[in-house]
Amino acid sequence: MTEPGLEFIAQLHVTLSPALRVGDVGHGGREIIPITGGTVSGPRLSGRILPGGEDWALDGEEGRFTVWARYALELDDGTLVAVDNRGMGGTAPDGSFVGRTVPRFEVADGPHVWLRHSVFVGTLRADPGGAFVDLGFYRVT
Repeated sequence: MTEPGLEFIAQLHVTLSPALRVGDVGHGGREIIPITGGTVSGPRLSGRILPGGEDWALDGEEGRFTVWARYALELDDGTLVAVDNRGMGGTAPDGSFVGRTVPRFEVADGPHVWLRHSVFVGTLRADPGGAFVDLGFYRVT
């Protein structure tokens, strides 16, 4: 067996509306963060993030958090891709939120069907002001 590697596939810049604060739900503070759009750029994927998705974030103790985001991409060739991205992280010294994610993709047969048959990991950095999130997606090789 060979050790796994990582192949960079795309950078996402996700724009957000202000969070809707549900409050303490017994195991942390829940926020629902509307996704308003954004861009996808990289060697394997390029296009835009469609408005209408959401991130259901849960604040934990000591600056820790979990995320569960669902949204859609429209790639430059017109392909629609559903994204389910879950992860965790914490607060960085500059006040931003940083973490790791595990994106999963739903896509119809066609040129991007490889998204259904691969494992991915991601990086996350959220603007301290809550206006955007930057994600990096990597395919495990």
